[in-house]
Amino acid sequence: MTLFRRGRTVHAGTSRRARLVALGVAAAVLAAAGVAEAVARDRAADRLADRMERRLHTTLDVDFGPTPVMVQLARGAFPRVEVSGEGATFRRFTGVDLHAELDDVVRTGGGLSVADSRVSAELTDAALADAVATMTGGALGTAAVTPDPGAGELVVHAGPAGRISVGFRPVLRERGIRIERTAVKVGDRTIPDALAAQFLGGAPRELDLSGLPLGLKPERLAVTSTGLRLELTGGSTTVKA
Repeated sequence: MTLFRRGRTVHAGTSRRARLVALGVAAAVLAAAGVAEAVARDRAADRLADRMERRLHTTLDVDFGPTPVMVQLARGAFPRVEVSGEGATFRRFTGVDLHAELDDVVRTGGGLSVADSRVSAELTDAALADAVATMTGGALGTAAVTPDPGAGELVVHAGPAGRISVGFRPVLRERGIRIERTAVKVGDRTIPDALAAQFLGGAPRELDLSGLPLGLKPERLAVTSTGLRLELTGGSTTVKA
Protein backbone atom coordinates (compact mmCIF):
# COMPACT_ATOMS: atom_id res chain seq x y z
CA MET A 1 0.00 0.00 0.00
CA THR A 2 2.76 2.39 0.88
CA LEU A 3 4.70 1.59 -2.29
CA PHE A 4 1.58 2.22 -4.43
CA ARG A 5 1.05 5.62 -2.83
CA ARG A 6 4.70 6.52 -3.32
CA GLY A 7 4.48 5.49 -6.98
CA ARG A 8 1.47 7.75 -7.45
CA THR A 9 3.30 10.55 -5.69
CA VAL A 10 6.30 10.18 -8.01
CA HIS A 11 4.02 9.99 -11.07
CA ALA A 12 2.06 13.09 -10.01
CA GLY A 13 5.29 15.05 -9.46
CA THR A 14 6.53 14.08 -12.92
CA SER A 15 3.22 15.17 -14.51
CA ARG A 16 3.37 18.52 -12.78
CA ARG A 17 6.92 19.10 -14.01
CA ALA A 18 5.87 18.16 -17.55
CA ARG A 19 2.97 20.58 -17.43
CA LEU A 20 5.23 23.35 -16.14
CA VAL A 21 7.73 22.69 -18.94
CA ALA A 22 4.92 22.71 -21.52
CA LEU A 23 3.55 25.95 -20.12
CA GLY A 24 7.01 27.49 -20.17
CA VAL A 25 7.53 26.50 -23.80
CA ALA A 26 4.09 27.87 -24.75
CA ALA A 27 4.81 31.13 -22.95
CA ALA A 28 8.16 31.45 -24.75
CA VAL A 29 6.51 30.81 -28.11
CA LEU A 30 3.79 33.39 -27.42
CA ALA A 31 6.36 35.92 -26.24
CA ALA A 32 8.44 35.39 -29.39
CA ALA A 33 5.33 35.73 -31.54
CA GLY A 34 4.42 38.93 -29.71
CA VAL A 35 7.87 40.39 -30.29
CA ALA A 36 7.77 39.43 -33.97
CA GLU A 37 4.33 41.03 -34.34
CA ALA A 38 5.47 44.23 -32.64
CA VAL A 39 8.52 44.46 -34.89
CA ALA A 40 6.48 43.79 -38.02
CA ARG A 41 3.87 46.38 -36.99
CA ASP A 42 6.52 49.03 -36.33
CA ARG A 43 8.31 48.40 -39.62
CA ALA A 44 5.09 48.43 -41.66
CA ALA A 45 3.98 51.64 -39.93
CA ASP A 46 7.36 53.29 -40.55
CA ARG A 47 7.30 52.43 -44.27
CA LEU A 48 3.80 53.78 -44.77
CA ALA A 49 4.34 56.86 -42.61
CA ASP A 50 7.57 57.73 -44.41
CA ARG A 51 5.72 58.12 -47.72
CA MET A 52 3.19 60.52 -46.23
CA GLU A 53 5.54 62.44 -43.93
CA ARG A 54 7.50 63.73 -46.92
CA ARG A 55 4.39 65.53 -48.18
CA LEU A 56 2.96 66.66 -44.86
CA HIS A 57 6.24 67.60 -43.14
CA THR A 58 5.31 66.10 -39.78
CA THR A 59 5.55 62.89 -37.77
CA LEU A 60 2.62 60.51 -38.25
CA ASP A 61 1.14 57.66 -36.22
CA VAL A 62 -0.16 54.64 -38.17
CA ASP A 63 -2.62 52.06 -36.81
CA PHE A 64 -3.47 48.81 -38.63
CA GLY A 65 -6.33 47.76 -36.37
CA PRO A 66 -6.69 44.62 -34.21
CA THR A 67 -5.81 42.05 -36.91
CA PRO A 68 -2.15 40.95 -36.56
CA VAL A 69 0.02 42.83 -39.05
CA MET A 70 1.91 39.65 -39.89
CA VAL A 71 -1.36 38.14 -41.14
CA GLN A 72 -2.13 41.29 -43.14
CA LEU A 73 1.37 41.34 -44.63
CA ALA A 74 1.02 37.69 -45.64
CA ARG A 75 -2.25 38.52 -47.41
CA GLY A 76 -0.82 41.68 -48.92
CA ALA A 77 -3.94 43.55 -47.82
CA PHE A 78 -4.90 45.85 -44.94
CA PRO A 79 -8.67 46.17 -44.26
CA ARG A 80 -8.37 49.49 -42.42
CA VAL A 81 -5.40 51.81 -41.91
CA GLU A 82 -5.69 54.92 -39.73
CA VAL A 83 -3.16 57.74 -39.87
CA SER A 84 -3.01 60.73 -37.53
CA GLY A 85 -0.61 63.61 -37.00
CA GLU A 86 -0.26 67.13 -35.65
CA GLY A 87 1.31 70.26 -37.09
CA ALA A 88 1.18 69.12 -40.71
CA THR A 89 1.57 71.31 -43.79
CA PHE A 90 -1.48 71.16 -46.04
CA ARG A 91 -1.36 73.35 -49.15
CA ARG A 92 -1.23 76.94 -47.84
CA PHE A 93 -1.93 75.89 -44.27
CA THR A 94 0.63 74.98 -41.65
CA GLY A 95 0.07 73.56 -38.16
CA VAL A 96 -2.80 71.32 -39.29
CA ASP A 97 -4.00 68.39 -37.16
CA LEU A 98 -5.32 65.53 -39.27
CA HIS A 99 -6.83 62.07 -39.06
CA ALA A 100 -7.18 59.78 -42.08
CA GLU A 101 -8.92 56.43 -42.58
CA LEU A 102 -7.98 54.26 -45.57
CA ASP A 103 -10.09 51.21 -46.46
CA ASP A 104 -8.93 48.04 -48.23
CA VAL A 105 -5.31 48.97 -48.79
CA VAL A 106 -3.74 46.34 -51.08
CA ARG A 107 -0.13 45.99 -52.19
CA THR A 108 0.30 46.06 -55.98
CA GLY A 109 3.28 45.82 -58.28
CA GLY A 110 3.61 49.58 -58.47
CA GLY A 111 2.64 50.55 -54.94
CA LEU A 112 -0.66 50.47 -53.05
CA SER A 113 -4.28 50.54 -54.12
CA VAL A 114 -6.85 52.14 -51.81
CA ALA A 115 -10.59 51.44 -52.11
CA ASP A 116 -11.68 54.68 -50.43
CA SER A 117 -10.43 57.23 -47.92
CA ARG A 118 -11.66 59.85 -45.47
CA VAL A 119 -9.62 62.70 -44.02
CA SER A 120 -10.53 65.17 -41.29
CA ALA A 121 -8.25 68.23 -41.08
CA GLU A 122 -8.45 70.57 -38.10
CA LEU A 123 -7.04 74.05 -38.67
CA THR A 124 -6.19 75.58 -35.32
CA ASP A 125 -6.04 79.28 -34.46
CA ALA A 126 -2.33 79.44 -35.28
CA ALA A 127 -2.80 77.75 -38.66
CA LEU A 128 -5.64 80.13 -39.51
CA ALA A 129 -3.59 83.18 -38.51
CA ASP A 130 -0.83 82.14 -40.90
CA ALA A 131 -3.36 81.53 -43.69
CA VAL A 132 -4.98 84.93 -43.17
CA ALA A 133 -1.58 86.63 -43.32
CA THR A 134 -0.97 84.91 -46.67
CA MET A 135 -4.41 85.77 -48.06
CA THR A 136 -4.21 89.44 -47.13
CA GLY A 137 -0.63 89.86 -48.28
CA GLY A 138 0.44 90.81 -44.77
CA ALA A 139 -1.90 93.83 -44.70
CA LEU A 140 -3.06 92.94 -41.20
CA GLY A 141 0.41 92.24 -39.84
CA THR A 142 0.48 89.98 -36.82
CA ALA A 143 -3.13 88.96 -36.22
CA ALA A 144 -5.13 86.68 -33.95
CA VAL A 145 -8.10 84.64 -35.16
CA THR A 146 -11.24 84.01 -33.11
CA PRO A 147 -13.71 81.43 -34.48
CA ASP A 148 -17.41 82.33 -34.34
CA PRO A 149 -19.28 79.05 -34.96
CA GLY A 150 -22.68 80.72 -34.55
CA ALA A 151 -22.06 83.10 -37.44
CA GLY A 152 -19.93 80.63 -39.37
CA GLU A 153 -17.13 83.19 -39.46
CA LEU A 154 -13.51 83.66 -38.51
CA VAL A 155 -12.89 87.03 -36.89
CA VAL A 156 -9.37 88.41 -37.30
CA HIS A 157 -8.11 90.91 -34.71
CA ALA A 158 -5.18 93.13 -35.65
CA GLY A 159 -3.69 96.53 -35.03
CA PRO A 160 -3.08 98.26 -31.68
CA ALA A 161 -4.87 96.39 -28.89
CA GLY A 162 -6.58 94.30 -31.58
CA ARG A 163 -9.02 97.13 -32.34
CA ILE A 164 -9.20 96.26 -36.05
CA SER A 165 -11.51 93.31 -36.63
CA VAL A 166 -12.19 91.64 -39.95
CA GLY A 167 -14.78 88.92 -40.50
CA PHE A 168 -14.10 86.12 -42.97
CA ARG A 169 -16.69 83.52 -43.94
CA PRO A 170 -15.22 80.30 -45.41
CA VAL A 171 -17.46 78.77 -48.07
CA LEU A 172 -16.90 75.33 -49.57
CA ARG A 173 -16.72 75.19 -53.37
CA GLU A 174 -16.30 72.27 -55.74
CA ARG A 175 -12.56 72.81 -56.14
CA GLY A 176 -11.65 74.48 -52.86
CA ILE A 177 -12.51 77.03 -50.20
CA ARG A 178 -13.63 80.58 -50.93
CA ILE A 179 -12.93 83.07 -48.16
CA GLU A 180 -15.56 85.81 -48.25
CA ARG A 181 -14.89 89.00 -46.35
CA THR A 182 -17.75 90.32 -44.22
CA ALA A 183 -17.62 93.34 -41.89
CA VAL A 184 -14.44 95.30 -41.23
CA LYS A 185 -14.43 97.39 -38.06
CA VAL A 186 -12.15 99.73 -36.17
CA GLY A 187 -13.42 99.55 -32.64
CA ASP A 188 -17.21 99.81 -33.00
CA ARG A 189 -17.09 101.64 -36.31
CA THR A 190 -17.73 99.73 -39.55
CA ILE A 191 -15.40 100.64 -42.42
CA PRO A 192 -17.00 101.19 -45.88
CA ASP A 193 -16.59 98.20 -48.17
CA ALA A 194 -14.63 100.09 -50.85
CA LEU A 195 -12.10 101.35 -48.31
CA ALA A 196 -11.84 97.91 -46.71
CA ALA A 197 -11.16 96.34 -50.14
CA GLN A 198 -8.27 98.75 -50.72
CA PHE A 199 -6.85 98.10 -47.27
CA LEU A 200 -7.04 94.30 -47.55
CA GLY A 201 -5.65 93.98 -51.06
CA GLY A 202 -8.61 92.45 -52.87
CA ALA A 203 -9.77 89.76 -50.44
CA PRO A 204 -11.84 87.53 -50.64
CA ARG A 205 -9.79 84.80 -52.26
CA GLU A 206 -10.14 81.13 -53.05
CA LEU A 207 -7.89 78.33 -51.84
CA ASP A 208 -7.45 75.68 -54.53
CA LEU A 209 -7.82 72.09 -53.26
CA SER A 210 -7.76 70.28 -56.60
CA GLY A 211 -5.28 67.53 -57.41
CA LEU A 212 -4.90 66.26 -53.84
CA PRO A 213 -3.33 62.84 -53.08
CA LEU A 214 -5.67 59.79 -52.96
CA GLY A 215 -8.09 61.67 -55.20
CA LEU A 216 -9.34 63.56 -52.14
CA LYS A 217 -12.04 66.18 -52.61
CA PRO A 218 -13.49 68.58 -50.02
CA GLU A 219 -16.88 67.45 -48.77
CA ARG A 220 -17.72 69.40 -45.61
CA LEU A 221 -16.44 72.58 -43.99
CA ALA A 222 -17.37 73.97 -40.58
CA VAL A 223 -16.21 76.72 -38.24
CA THR A 224 -15.73 75.15 -34.82
CA SER A 225 -14.97 76.52 -31.37
CA THR A 226 -11.27 75.78 -31.92
CA GLY A 227 -10.86 76.77 -35.56
CA LEU A 228 -11.89 75.27 -38.87
CA ARG A 229 -12.66 71.66 -39.73
CA LEU A 230 -12.33 70.40 -43.29
CA GLU A 231 -13.50 66.89 -44.23
CA LEU A 232 -12.43 65.25 -47.47
CA THR A 233 -13.22 61.95 -49.15
CA GLY A 234 -11.52 59.97 -51.88
CA GLY A 235 -12.55 57.00 -54.03
CA SER A 236 -10.60 54.11 -55.49
CA THR A 237 -7.05 55.10 -56.37
CA THR A 238 -3.48 53.81 -56.59
CA VAL A 239 -0.50 55.26 -54.75
CA LYS A 240 2.88 54.73 -56.37
CA ALA A 241 5.66 53.26 -54.25
